[in-house]
Amino acid sequence: MKIFDIKPLAGVLVLGSLLVACTKEYNYEDGYDKPLVEDTTGIGSIDTSLSRIDSSGFPDARKFPGLVSVVEPRLMDASVTIDLNYKLVSPQLRIASPPGNWFSTGFYAGPGELIKIVVPQGTEGMTVQVGAHTDNINGKMPQLRAGVIVTRKTVLPGVNYIRNIYGGPIYLIPTGPAPKKVTVTFSNVCKSPDFILGETTDADWKDAVRKSQVPVVELRGKRFIITMYRKVLVGLLNTFNAEAVMKKWDDVIEKDYNDWYGLSDNPADPIDQAPGTPHRFVLDIQISLGSGHSGYPCMAYLDWHSDFLDTAVISRGASWGPCHEIGHNYQMINTWSWGGADALTETSNNLFVFKIANRFGTKPPRIYDAEQNFVQPALDFAKKDSTGKTFVTVTDVFQRLVPFVQLFQKYGYGMMGYICREARHTEREIYIDVVKKDFFYVAASKYAKKDLYPFFRYWGINVSPTARGEVLGLGLPLLTEQIWLNDIR
Repeated sequence: MKIFDIKPLAGVLVLGSLLVACTKEYNYEDGYDKPLVEDTTGIGSIDTSLSRIDSSGFPDARKFPGLVSVVEPRLMDASVTIDLNYKLVSPQLRIASPPGNWFSTGFYAGPGELIKIVVPQGTEGMTVQVGAHTDNINGKMPQLRAGVIVTRKTVLPGVNYIRNIYGGPIYLIPTGPAPKKVTVTFSNVCKSPDFILGETTDADWKDAVRKSQVPVVELRGKRFIITMYRKVLVGLLNTFNAEAVMKKWDDVIEKDYNDWYGLSDNPADPIDQAPGTPHRFVLDIQISLGSGHSGYPCMAYLDWHSDFLDTAVISRGASWGPCHEIGHNYQMINTWSWGGADALTETSNNLFVFKIANRFGTKPPRIYDAEQNFVQPALDFAKKDSTGKTFVTVTDVFQRLVPFVQLFQKYGYGMMGYICREARHTEREIYIDVVKKDFFYVAASKYAKKDLYPFFRYWGINVSPTARGEVLGLGLPLLTEQIWLNDIR
């Protein structure tokens, strides 16, 4: 019995000695170490030293968008004021991609550098974005830059911080419009040599671009903003006037997109409200889809720079790429721009270059291109009078342009505005392709004051008996002129 009692006691003594032997002194509160630099902001125990740089992204940032030299000044307590009193478009605008609401600050964040942002009281929910190149290119082969190089963060009234290891232009994105202006202060940022129409002269801007080490530069108008790569832009500075270029793009967006679609800045009906923020186009070393794509922002490769900068090319309807992608944003795919086997996806977006060229008394040079030669084959198709004819047979997206241009040349380019206004004001969106064709046929006939059924039949754009009956009920005279044979060149 004595032996049995002693063994547990001995075990307890040994265990106690082991536990005592493992005891150490730690100075960590709550298991966390404290940063070496004292936080003077009062927002928490984080390292807010603006002098510390996270260089982990340097190898990729060097490829694109680029590093920012240490000789480029970092500004402290630099302010920008943005006007939040912009207009929202109606939900019934019914275009594919209205512009969003990025507000350019004119500041640039160096790669890995911590940016301090002071937001005024009463400004809740605003987002700060560092970087303009929003495409995720992970999985592309070969991959020319890091996959995702944009950082976003919601900021609150008071002091905020953000860092992007690749750097980039800095934008403010409000939750929505408000009848006020907001001044936000930034520290540890570089001044971006942006051109701002109405504020910057061409000569001063070009001088600033040549002296700057900031790799990404914007040209900003009222209705259009282009984000360009400084290294490419420097080689083109002697070929264009920035003021003329941005005036031209503002003019094109206003007259050949908004006005043509029946949109205006102060319409009688809010449904016809033109976008209150600029469209954006960003040029990148690599994008996620195609050589360019639509959206907000539209994106394209760096070799598109010159397409934006020649005002004569724009006026001739020869700036096809930019106008093509902006045209995608304006497509009314849920009303009249039909899909399916004879889809207008890559067709109706190209009509804008014809409108631009027409306004300047010319025609897009592409229609005369001997290599593409799309006009004559389309006319040959329209000439045939055969049973069961269908537009599906016209497989070339450029050939599909011809009937629309024929209508505009015959009845005036105002036909588009009428059709688009009707599309916005129709009670419901349309998701069935044959109903979209019906809608276009009825609206075009109303505008032309002719029953255009023969035109649609010869082009193989087949409409329903219901639409046919609706137009017959209008008592319009039947089209007798063979406008489907008109050469648009």
